[in-house]
Amino acid sequence: MTVKDQDGKVVFSKTKEYVLYDLHLPQNKEGWMGFNDWDLTAMTHINLGLEPLETDSLTFVVPLKAGTKSVDIEAAYRFIYEGNDTAVWQSASKKIEF
Repeated sequence: MTVKDQDGKVVFSKTKEYVLYDLHLPQNKEGWMGFNDWDLTAMTHINLGLEPLETDSLTFVVPLKAGTKSVDIEAAYRFIYEGNDTAVWQSASKKIEF
């Protein structure tokens, strides 16, 4: 999410990542030093993701300088599929005038 003032200056920006990890930890059978990558039961699955049909709602308080006349708010839901390669799945924008 990015908030810009009427002059186009970014006054607030926040990114949240929803991720899934499959890790080899020391307590995993045949995992840690053996790195048995093909045995999913030897991995610890950590789900910090967003499940299908699940929603998440966040509220941010954005302090603005006196004299701010308007802000443009842009938010995007991006899928990061490899390294820095991304695809925007959905986006929204709104202009608020004071």
